[in-house]
Amino acid sequence: MRLTSLLTATCFGLALSGAAGAADQPAPAAADVETAIDQAQTWLISKQIPSGAFASDQFALGISALATQVLALQPQGLKNTDPVLVSAFGYLKGNQQPNGGIYLKEQGLGNYCTSLTLMALATAGLLDQNKDLVAKAQAYEYGIQVPPGQKMSGGFGYDEEDGKDHQDITNTTFGIMGLSASGVPASEPHMQAALKFLQHCQNLSSVNDMPWVNTSPGQVGSGVYSPNESAANGSFQEKGDTPDPNKKLLGTGSMTYTLLSGYIALDLKPGDPRIDAALDWIKHNYRFDANPGMVDKQAKEGLLYYYLFMAKTLSILHIDTLTLPDGRTVDWRGDLFAAIKGLAIPKQIGGKDGLLFMNSASRWGEAYPTLATAYMIGALKDIDASLHAAK
Repeated sequence: MRLTSLLTATCFGLALSGAAGAADQPAPAAADVETAIDQAQTWLISKQIPSGAFASDQFALGISALATQVLALQPQGLKNTDPVLVSAFGYLKGNQQPNGGIYLKEQGLGNYCTSLTLMALATAGLLDQNKDLVAKAQAYEYGIQVPPGQKMSGGFGYDEEDGKDHQDITNTTFGIMGLSASGVPASEPHMQAALKFLQHCQNLSSVNDMPWVNTSPGQVGSGVYSPNESAANGSFQEKGDTPDPNKKLLGTGSMTYTLLSGYIALDLKPGDPRIDAALDWIKHNYRFDANPGMVDKQAKEGLLYYYLFMAKTLSILHIDTLTLPDGRTVDWRGDLFAAIKGLAIPKQIGGKDGLLFMNSASRWGEAYPTLATAYMIGALKDIDASLHAAK
């Protein structure tokens, strides 16, 4: 349902630096969330160019695939016959390469772009109409996965040109989600291989025997960026870092929610020790002013991705509230909505109220409004879906 503006510019016009989102907020009204979705979609749709893309730079295809997927996502998703989606899918499908991957040759990022396109087609109900494209895209995904017997077995990297030691949890989870959305069952061998890789990205000694696993009380259950034993500087390695094979890796909120999303796509459920350990870590690191686990100088990096995957994960698990270690019961939907409001920037689009989003920390593209706004539309829709499911 398209709603008129209920949220004023004052409500959304908070400074980026103050976008913490106070804890203990009540569940938001669905009407308020839906107004924010409508306004953000108004802005995002205004960014579409004649080619059907939502950007014109070297990252156009990845951003366009994400934008297409969230615009098709219910509630308040566009119909697959809407001219916006027809044009967007035409652009995405027109960039399928001979090897089956969907990406721009000058950009790379074949795994992300291909996986997001598969998810977008599934979200819009267009898999059956694109069976040949889907089969070729799935074959591409299988082809870039590291085969058995190698160090990073089961993992996905950015594309077929990626070295066999550059696979990570985000690429692998996107690969899993794209394959799952397009109909590949969790029991399929490639998916089970990916599950083993995910286990090697969790600080949980019962499923991960790698020497860097961090068994300290504050780390058990968390997700790290990569199982590369030489990783340094927390959950990822920076250029110039001195590799330290004895370093214990630190989990972050964004990677722990990514881990959970991968596990869920592989049919793991609460009660499984891998899921429960990750959820326990999340309860001990419940915050909105930073991406938990990131060092102070990088605290806001990946913040919007963290919000997106928090909403995606908790909504799918039908979790409305969390009981924290201090005994408080919090409604994540209220707290997250407050945090998202603090990042929103009002923008008039052809006389209509619009909203765009940005992160003051520019790393991983989150200062790029089209990417950031697509992230927040996805998070808002998952909040809305959770509110309606609770009724």
